[in-house]
Amino acid sequence: MKSSFGFTILELTIVIALVGILSVMVMPKWLATSTNLNFEARHLLNDIRYAQSLSLTTGERYRLAKVSSTTYRITEEDGTPIVLPNGGTSTTFATGIVFGTFGNLPNDLIAFSALGVPYSDTTLPGLALGVTGTIPITNGSQTVTLQITPQTGFGLIP
Repeated sequence: MKSSFGFTILELTIVIALVGILSVMVMPKWLATSTNLNFEARHLLNDIRYAQSLSLTTGERYRLAKVSSTTYRITEEDGTPIVLPNGGTSTTFATGIVFGTFGNLPNDLIAFSALGVPYSDTTLPGLALGVTGTIPITNGSQTVTLQITPQTGFGLIP
């Protein structure tokens, strides 16, 4: 009698096929977490820039304000929500993505003057942003933080 150890080519093929099928099912879900977070951060940054450009072009104050832990809107100086390019008056993050605690923006908003200068409140003339404001958004253990610079209102994701 001859004894052999090892796997047959058929057994190896089945194992490789199963691993391939599992990876195709799991990878998109695993990657979607960071992809969705980065997409939502970019979308929020674009909406902040949109609010600033509205202020610059109309000569009026616009602001982006947090409405809930997952929703924000852009409003006019009097608080009236504007219709966004997506057709609604507010934007809600994808499932699982929420705002963190705003840094140096005590009213959970960023307002822009007619010159594009960022403010941290709604009063006129208001309190101009004196230090970098931060807006974190999270998805479980992952966080992306947007930064708004004082004087210019330039927004970036480091």
